[in-house]
Amino acid sequence: MTASTEWLSVESLDLEGQGVAHNAEGKVVFIEGALPGEQVQVSVFRRKNQWEQATITAMRRESSQRVTPRCRHFGTCGGCKMQHLQAGAQLATKQRALEDGLWHLAKVKPDQVLRPIEGPAWGYRYRARL
Repeated sequence: MTASTEWLSVESLDLEGQGVAHNAEGKVVFIEGALPGEQVQVSVFRRKNQWEQATITAMRRESSQRVTPRCRHFGTCGGCKMQHLQAGAQLATKQRALEDGLWHLAKVKPDQVLRPIEGPAWGYRYRARL
């Protein structure tokens, strides 16, 4: 693992809930646990030709949309990867990802986008139905 000495500004979130930034060379850096608007220092644990993957080692500026995750397993179990982001911002991120995906994959831009159907932010995973 290599610690970065530069501070990165997180621009957006990917579909996995990782922060997306660009380093000084212009390479995309996916940062676990980072949110848009944050300024972070990172430790890179995976390097590829076009991108890097990293974790936060220090934070200079925190997002106003950051919240304390309610689940004690957040960050370790793999579910609810955006629990550290306000519920409304999670919806907006997922809506944008859907619209971007439709455009980039199929060149489809809907004339009208309906509001998402919203359920409770918590308590929706209490029963499994098979």
